[in-house]
Amino acid sequence: MERKEWTLGADDSGRRLDRILRRLLAENSQGAILSALRKGLVKLNGKKAQASDLTQEGDILSVAVFLLAPNEDTAPNGDPQSVQAKKARPCPYPIVFENEHLMFIDKPTGISVHDGPDSVAQAFCARTNNSLSFVSAPLHRLDKGTSGLLAVSKSAEGARWFCKNIQSRQIKKFYWGIVLGRLSTQEEWTDKLEINGDKKAAKTVATPLKQGAFDGKEITLVQFQIFTGRKRQIRAQSAMRGHPLLGDKAFGGDISGAPKGVGGRFYLRSMRMEFPENDLGLPPFLEAGEPQDFLAFFKD
Repeated sequence: MERKEWTLGADDSGRRLDRILRRLLAENSQGAILSALRKGLVKLNGKKAQASDLTQEGDILSVAVFLLAPNEDTAPNGDPQSVQAKKARPCPYPIVFENEHLMFIDKPTGISVHDGPDSVAQAFCARTNNSLSFVSAPLHRLDKGTSGLLAVSKSAEGARWFCKNIQSRQIKKFYWGIVLGRLSTQEEWTDKLEINGDKKAAKTVATPLKQGAFDGKEITLVQFQIFTGRKRQIRAQSAMRGHPLLGDKAFGGDISGAPKGVGGRFYLRSMRMEFPENDLGLPPFLEAGEPQDFLAFFKD
């Protein structure tokens, strides 16, 4: 019987075998996978294995070829391929920082993070990574219309660290946005936002950076620091204060009469993240480049 083999990597360590197989044998039902295990069509280190077995880095996984999809990118029996040696496809977005655990990209406006065939999540899911069971993915949300810093996992360790420190608010996040109206002094906004029928606390500190005018209306370039991660938090809280984001139709910032290239979008950018001390090799902070299309509104 022809088999294919893999040497499992660090991101496969400590995982249940059936979870690895669900990704590797995605075209097979759960029942078919369990049957293959019982029949010895799947082996771990040359022995029959059970669904609940926990894998370790360096384990050899072998699978009967007929269980695999025809286009499965794997090495043949007799030539075990370490999954760490697979070559990743180029990242389609500008990279701000990258190491073996995390990547921070500069997401363009108009690109969805999680939904659709052209999303960031789909782009990274399609990349070849160093694991049979771990898939690189975005680690937080940005609205489709928001550009800037976005964290993407490259290892299970990196994903766990980032998610833990986001939840504990040890990672600080700053945005730039252009709002309608004049914001003269720093303000702290604390509100209850309705999220899926529930009221959730939201806290943002808004600091004015520049004042200007557009189409006869006052506008302000604002730095936002968010202390909670509610959906559309900055957009909602800005609108509640009478300062919707420039161009944000959903929250009252419509500029439908604007010149070509200005309308059809809102102006919000993820600019900076600050990190606690860590063993992942992250610097104290990362910044996206200053948005020249934002600054163009404030030229003398």
